[in-house]
Amino acid sequence: MRTAIGIDIGGTFTDLVVLGADGPRIYKFPTTPADPAQGVVAALGDLIRRGEIQPETVDRIAHGSTVATNAVLEGKFARTALVTTKGFRDVLEIGRQNRPELYDLFFTRPAPLVPRELRFEIRERVGAEGAVVRPLERAEVEALVPALRAAGVQAVAVSFLFSFLHPDHEREAGEVLGQLGVPVTLSSDLLPEFREYERTSTAVLNAALRPVVGGYLSALERGSSELGLPGQWLVMQSSGAIAHAATAEREPVRILLSGPAGGVEGARQVGLRSGFRDLITLDMGGTSCDVALVQGGTAGRTVGGSVGGHPVALPSADIHTIGAGGGSLARLDPGGALGVGPESAGADPGPACYGRGGTEPTVTDAHLVLGHLLPDFPLGGLPRLDLGAAREAVGRIAQPLGTSVEGAALGILEVADAAMERAIRVISVERGHDPRGFVLLAFGGAGPLHAVSLARRLGIPKVLVPPTAGVLSALGLLLAEVGSEASQGVVRPLRSLPEGALARALSEIEAKARTGLAGQWGAVRFAGVAALRYAGQAHELDVPLPDGEVGPGWVEGLERAFHAAHARRYGHAAPEEPVELVALRVRASVPAPKIPVRPAFAPAPGHRGMCEVWFDRTGAVATRLVHRADLAFGAEVAGPAIVLGPDATALLPPGSRATVDDHGVLVVEVG
Repeated sequence: MRTAIGIDIGGTFTDLVVLGADGPRIYKFPTTPADPAQGVVAALGDLIRRGEIQPETVDRIAHGSTVATNAVLEGKFARTALVTTKGFRDVLEIGRQNRPELYDLFFTRPAPLVPRELRFEIRERVGAEGAVVRPLERAEVEALVPALRAAGVQAVAVSFLFSFLHPDHEREAGEVLGQLGVPVTLSSDLLPEFREYERTSTAVLNAALRPVVGGYLSALERGSSELGLPGQWLVMQSSGAIAHAATAEREPVRILLSGPAGGVEGARQVGLRSGFRDLITLDMGGTSCDVALVQGGTAGRTVGGSVGGHPVALPSADIHTIGAGGGSLARLDPGGALGVGPESAGADPGPACYGRGGTEPTVTDAHLVLGHLLPDFPLGGLPRLDLGAAREAVGRIAQPLGTSVEGAALGILEVADAAMERAIRVISVERGHDPRGFVLLAFGGAGPLHAVSLARRLGIPKVLVPPTAGVLSALGLLLAEVGSEASQGVVRPLRSLPEGALARALSEIEAKARTGLAGQWGAVRFAGVAALRYAGQAHELDVPLPDGEVGPGWVEGLERAFHAAHARRYGHAAPEEPVELVALRVRASVPAPKIPVRPAFAPAPGHRGMCEVWFDRTGAVATRLVHRADLAFGAEVAGPAIVLGPDATALLPPGSRATVDDHGVLVVEVG
């Protein structure tokens, strides 16, 4: 069997899953925030030197990274120019009137990605029906080239009015601007849909990220080639499907949720294999916590997200993220109240117990103080955890609170749990879903430590802890299908479109989606949605396209499905009202090979027997220590217990009980 490698970079650890003939093997390395690519290449080189990877057997490397997200959040973009229709240079500045916090009087809108002096207007115009009102004058675009060159721009975005209906003007402008020798993004290629602000914002963000992500991926591929590994990588997209690195370099805005999306896909597939189709996924790492909903075996998706306050109107996994992780810092606010996060100790210096110079208390330090983690059983290549440093750090919180070190540590965990509970309520209760009808699937290095406590807060009856919980995002990269998406804005009454025109439009979108799968294995399958709304509405719903050929029955079935979806979402429908087709979206995909998800755990010396652990303020209780390598299929573990693994530790409080299913998943009855 050939070897495949999944690599996920987190804020604290970089996780690797190496899949060979003996099943998945898992590894964790400290992340190198200053140069993530260098850290990944160094980790691969280390595994090759140790004989864990034979380069000549590797034919697939899939990668999930936060490099694009970090660039947005930190404002580390390429110097970017925007070329747009005359009169529309300020669309980025005007934006929408939406406010993230309605009553926040001090809200400040994020600064536009392109300053006004780098926004250039062209006298061309396409009307709302797609007809040319004023032709593009090529000489006018050519006259911009010296100005753009003098401004030192590193990337250019082109977004003309109604270009999604008539892209020729953008394509001609892009051809002229290509002589600059910098990446040029056309909004009609990237997002051929209506809503001028969102389309322009997405195109500008993509342009600004192209030099950043391109340089990063080039460094990865160059470094892996020098190690004898494949030079072509696959990269996880926000949509939950992987794509060629070349696609990610060309359209980096599609990988903004790369790492979290891999985790959701891994969780979805683990749930399906264990017979659970309705999940709340909890990915708690060192820096953040990501939660998502899976219903009927399908992960939630959205096309209306934003990153760093900038709209991104491309399909992505519907993930809610908060700053709560193992490295989240605990502090007292000016009023003396205890808070946790969103600031994080990260990988450097990390929590106080890592012994790398950190002195502030973190969630990880609290777990160590309470006995949930063992000093001599660290993760990620650390020699051991420093209990003394953790107690000293947490003690700084305990003294002003007038409590013991253990009491302060419990308080830190309670505050962190409350923040994660609120996050889960956002994606469940606030959207009309009762969390008691779902199973909580916990992963990430810290997720299994908090899972049962969170499930009890929300009334969730079961918790799943995968055997690869600490590296599930990396494994998800190997489980994910290869996928490519394409769309086309329409904005016409559905019944006004001839069936032949609909069929041709779908065929063209499918062909465009298929091009992103060049060179992949297996048969291509297509899945599509229509964005529909009642005439006069401002927002639309995505409705799966019916099976079969486009015809009268096909259109009627699509309408019925929309009315039903509207009734489910809003509690009412209006079948007598005309339905408007806003856009068609198609995903072409090739499924990944079926692979085992249970790793072969190497037995660990020691770490059996009993220890004293704090679960609440009644004091420490005798708690059983169990290693994942000792748990066969069907084994049962009654709480209180700590289940140790090479990548994550699971906490079973008193009253809970876990069973190992046929796939090595801990199925915990919360009790």
